[in-house]
Amino acid sequence: MKKSTSAFACTVALLGGLVSTIAQAEISLGGFTRFIFDGRQKSLMVTLDNEGDAPALVRSLLHWGDKDQTRDLPMVVNKPLLLIPAHGKASLTIFYQGVGLPSDRESFFLLSVMQVPEKPRQENNIQIALQHNLKLIFRPKLPGSLEDALEKLRWTPSPKASPGSYQARNDSPYYLTLTEVGLRDRTGAACGNSVEHLMIEPFSSYDLVVPGCNQAAGQMTYKFISDSGIAHARQIDL
Repeated sequence: MKKSTSAFACTVALLGGLVSTIAQAEISLGGFTRFIFDGRQKSLMVTLDNEGDAPALVRSLLHWGDKDQTRDLPMVVNKPLLLIPAHGKASLTIFYQGVGLPSDRESFFLLSVMQVPEKPRQENNIQIALQHNLKLIFRPKLPGSLEDALEKLRWTPSPKASPGSYQARNDSPYYLTLTEVGLRDRTGAACGNSVEHLMIEPFSSYDLVVPGCNQAAGQMTYKFISDSGIAHARQIDL
């Protein structure tokens, strides 16, 4: 899997009282924004880099990628807490128990990695921890490829029949991630504001509404995110 220069999705957690100093994030994952867990393997190794001048304590958690967090996870992180030496590396391994996930489609998780802040040396300090939320896709042995799934993605006017509304149909077993989804009118001019990010589940439909576009569109533009995290620009006629 290739590296990507795309930015990580980060959640800022504020701890403490009044602002005094702000620490820079020093943990990186080599530029990766997503990981593909090959279902033919029993585990996936993730390497973390400490680019700072001091040891770093890192906490890693795995979550379901959707809103339903009540289900038992069929995966486990072997080292939820890691102490990484200054300018050093450490690895964690994610294990799948072998059952609990569908074999006919991908499953979506989030891997959250956060550097645990040091105890403030002074009172009235805020400690800031950056939490990297990275996509993890579990992929069993499936027919076709991610690129094939994109080619078969179909867009039609939404059943709601409102201007600027279109429905995508993904009949593949793959998750499809699109960014900067926008519409163009019959003259080629941008119509409304683009949608920054959407993720279409396997064997599902997705209703897209482009804010500010109140007329029928002639074209759609977007960027498709590949397994490597690289964005590929595409344009289709509607």
